Amino acid sequence: MNAMNTAALAAIVLFLSFFTSPASAVYKCEQAGVVTYTDIPCDGQQLSVTVPQKSRSAEEKPDEKSLAREKKEVEKLQAIREQRERQDKQIRDLSARGAAARERKCKSLALQLKWREEDLREAPLTEQAKARKMARRAAEKYRTDCQ
Repeated sequence: MNAMNTAALAAIVLFLSFFTSPASAVYKCEQAGVVTYTDIPCDGQQLSVTVPQKSRSAEEKPDEKSLAREKKEVEKLQAIREQRERQDKQIRDLSARGAAARERKCKSLALQLKWREEDLREAPLTEQAKARKMARRAAEKYRTDCQ
């Protein structure tokens, strides 16, 4: 039995033991016509009411069938949790790949913009209009995709 199954069985036993805990005193308090119940004594008039402790009969004790059923349920829930974790990991991986691709694209567009601006600065007068238009388009493409 692995650690997860052991922990799940321990949680179930702890949950079941909650119902067999010893009963404590319950105090019925009446103040200004309002009745309240509490586990600590209240001021003024009070009535003490004790809840009898339930004892487990033989038929209430968990048998092997119910333990096996609970173990099966724990295994089923664990399989569902593991499947969700795999799906979450796939989503995170896809998101990371998408972010990396976007970053590479933006770096490429930034480099193209830099080159177009250099071409504009070095262009002869006869070709400056064309270089300016290409630099403007590269800047627009960069802003559209990366900002």
